[in-house]
Amino acid sequence: MKLRKNVRSLTDAEKQKFVAACLQLKASGRYDQYVHQHHHVMVPTVLSHEPNDPNYRNGAHRGPSFLPWHRAFLLQFEADLQAIDRSITIPYWNWTEDFSDPLNSPVWKADFMGGNGVESDEWRVASGPFAYKNGNWDVPPYPDDGLPGRGLKRQFGLVVNSLPTPEDLQMAMRESLYDTPPYDSSHCVRGFRNRLEGWITQRGDPQVKTSSSQLHNRVHLWVGGNMLPMTSPDDPVFFLHHCFIDKVWADWQARMAQDNDQWAPHYAPLTNGPEGHNYHDVLKPWALKISEVMDIEALDYEYEQAPSVMLVPQRRNKSPFLE
Repeated sequence: MKLRKNVRSLTDAEKQKFVAACLQLKASGRYDQYVHQHHHVMVPTVLSHEPNDPNYRNGAHRGPSFLPWHRAFLLQFEADLQAIDRSITIPYWNWTEDFSDPLNSPVWKADFMGGNGVESDEWRVASGPFAYKNGNWDVPPYPDDGLPGRGLKRQFGLVVNSLPTPEDLQMAMRESLYDTPPYDSSHCVRGFRNRLEGWITQRGDPQVKTSSSQLHNRVHLWVGGNMLPMTSPDDPVFFLHHCFIDKVWADWQARMAQDNDQWAPHYAPLTNGPEGHNYHDVLKPWALKISEVMDIEALDYEYEQAPSVMLVPQRRNKSPFLE
């Protein structure tokens, strides 16, 4: 079974292999297909009476399929990495470990993802293997999104001034329901998915301690630059971020299975929800159904766990970001 590790556990050789494979995918043109795929799915998929608005629910965001769609997306990306080197898995960035000193996270070291952008150079990343000066990571300009000029850009702390805390994450882990009607991104929609995606803010829950977007959304906003628009996979840290989101979901699934003494879908809606978000709906553009990506053990991967984190129980029968 493949093991996805915390970035803090990676050896120098593992970091080098991951970076080298990303650069190879970029050089072949394959990496940019992920950017286009993520952008394309954000065209809304809504019910007939709902608004055709890019800031409304779509096939991968602002609704129940947020977590299944990105799990499938990670699986596809990881398969391409492993076609280059079978030993590679996607590492996860547990940003709650960095909330007190985010600028010095090991993620931003020059031998891995590189650091912040330089304001005087249109926020282009100046260090690490993806820096504009190296000429290996071409990113087009997005002037409509405030990102003129070519090259990978980051703006640490410019939009929001902090990363989520462990306490913020525990609020999501305490949710007992996966999602609730009307299954969108309203601050009043209760459930694990909406909480983890980051739409439940102080406006909807006075227990939330920080202003603005939360959890998943907040990380996109804190990194800034190319992590802000619908083309956010332009920044390779996107995959480290979403790998942690997937781990959190797997941990929540394990908690639900243990609390209920059984393995159940722990997903909603099963039926009669928005198109593309029901349990047996297909995750476009793949042939996979949501029901087929619920179990990471059946998908042949697992996560490195800290001793304090609940492990997934062993079972016999396998089967855009700111309002």
